[in-house]
Order: sequence, then C-alpha cells, then structure tokens
Amino acid sequence: MACYKDDQRGTWYCKFYYVDWTGTRRQKLKRGFKLQREAKEWERLFLEQFAKNPDITFETLYNKYVKFKENRIRASTLESQKNAVELHILPYFKDMVVSEITPADIVEWQNAILNKKFSASHTRQINAYLKMIFKYAIDYLGLSQSPVKSQICKPEKGNIDFWTPEEYKIFSDHIRDNIELYTAFEMLFYTGMRKGELLALTLNDIDFAQKTISITKTLAYVDGVYVNQPPKTRKSNRTIDVPDFLLDEIRTYIGRLYKPDPEHRLFLRSRVWLGEAITHVCSRIDLKPIRVHDLRHSHASMLIDLGANPLMIAERLGHEDVKMTMNTYSHLFKSHQKEIIEKLEKIKS
Repeated sequence: MACYKDDQRGTWYCKFYYVDWTGTRRQKLKRGFKLQREAKEWERLFLEQFAKNPDITFETLYNKYVKFKENRIRASTLESQKNAVELHILPYFKDMVVSEITPADIVEWQNAILNKKFSASHTRQINAYLKMIFKYAIDYLGLSQSPVKSQICKPEKGNIDFWTPEEYKIFSDHIRDNIELYTAFEMLFYTGMRKGELLALTLNDIDFAQKTISITKTLAYVDGVYVNQPPKTRKSNRTIDVPDFLLDEIRTYIGRLYKPDPEHRLFLRSRVWLGEAITHVCSRIDLKPIRVHDLRHSHASMLIDLGANPLMIAERLGHEDVKMTMNTYSHLFKSHQKEIIEKLEKIKS
C-alpha cells in the first residue's frame, strides 16, 4: 500500500498505480486522510471495486462474478449457483485475498465438503462452481492461475431410477380420480418432458390436428417468483409427437376447466406439487417412490423396450446430442443385446 504523510497539511494520502478493466495502467491520488490506516483502507476498497486486480477478497470477486453472469445465463441457473456458493463456498473463502489462496487452501476446503457426505454429483458440482469463479478471475482480473488443481472426487456410476409401465400403472390407478394430477403425470410419463416444461404449457402449445406438443419454455422459481424461461438447452426447444389416447385425456381435462385461456398455464401449480403427490401416493401403496425427473428415465426406458434408437430418444427428450443419451442409458441398450442376437440367429436360420 503506497501511503504517504503530507507534512504541510498534517494529513495522509495514497498514490498508486492500477490496471483498469480495459487493461490500461493508470495512477490514482487521494488526499485528506487523518490516519494512515484510513488511506490504506481507501486504496484497498478502490482496488477491490474499480481496478483490474486479483488482490481483492474472495467475497468481492464473487460479487463481480455474479454481476458478470447476470445477463449471460438463465436466472434460475444463476440462482442455483448462488445458493450453492453462498452456502458451501463463500463462508470459507469470504475474507481471503484471491491472489493468496493456495492449492493447499483448496484441498482443505475440499476435505470439509467431502466430510458433509453429499452425493458425488452434488459434491463435484459445488467444486465446479468454485473453478468457474477462479476462471473468471483469470480471464478478467489478471489472476495468473487457478488454485483449483484437481477434481474433488470421482463421478458416481451411472445408475438411474425409473418405473416400468406396470409400476407406473399402479401409481396412475391411484390418482385417476384427480383428473388434473392424472393428466399431468400421463403427460410426463408418455412424453418424457421435464417438470418445468409441463408446468409452463399452455393450450396454444398443443396442436390436436398435428398430434404434437411444442416445448418452447420452462417454469422456473427465481427470487421468490415463478417465471417462464427458455428451455434448458437449444435442443430442448422441440416438438413432441403425442399418441391419440393421451390427446383424448388432455381434451377431457381441458373440458373440465372453466373458460381456459389459450395463453394461460394448463396446470396452475407450484414446482413441488408433483413431487409431493409421488411421496403421498407411494407411502400408501406398495410402490417404490421416485423423483419427478425419473419419469423422464421411465419414458426413455419404455422407448428402448419398444425398440427406439438413441437418436430418436435424444430428440424426444431434448438432449443436446445423442452422446448424452448414450451416456445415460447405455446399460439399458446393452440389456437388449441378447434379443438382437436372437433375431440375427433367426435371419440366418
């Protein structure tokens, strides 16, 4: 800290060079401090708020990162990141100077996170958020290198949970009297759409003539308010073919609504509505509970049993590419190899 005594005035001043956000080296002079520590504190705050300099606290870096991301990623995605960082990362690194954080500090933090016994996927995601923040510091604040040198843990083996059509029928038979709930789950199970995509649907999204449902938005909960956002990825914006029986069920449900507005949501419910229903129903019957998201896995499993190829499944689920589909469901495809061999044997015989 470059602070000096002004003997003529009996006060302190700071005079220093810094690199601004454009990369230009500039000089700053500020006079009139009664105490030397006041001059040093003013210089530190200036560098944290206005200069391109990694010698700032982690909390200041995090605030800069959030502002940078605000208009670059979906609001719900940013909120998820903020929740994780403010709960698991910020309390640990908050007052540490960014340029002084070492790989040893990171390892100590990683050990603390591992002791919390989260799932491997959740643990790796938290670690990934920390890496993103340091990458921002490298790209925009002049940090020479990231102290995050290694992964926090190995990924979990790709186990997925799902209901077979028989298991789903047991569940759906117990909610058949609730036409709103029944229709919602029928649409999830037989289309593979995401929960947020279902809850954002309007009557205008359903084309009964073409027998399709258009996925153009998803319902998210951001800052205490439900908002419609674009779908999760570019490929998530898609059109799904729908079987006749499901269209009939949707017509019946719409017929029970009072003057439905084509632009209003078909299911005016919160994002916890469906999960609570699964928990409640499965607690009363002999059926394993699954997550709402696992209905997508259930749909994919059913399609694989019906002989659908990976590309068709990827397009129906809105996966970014077929590689993601194969990585998720490869073990289910492998289970059908015996059937394929049997069919090859019949061709030759």
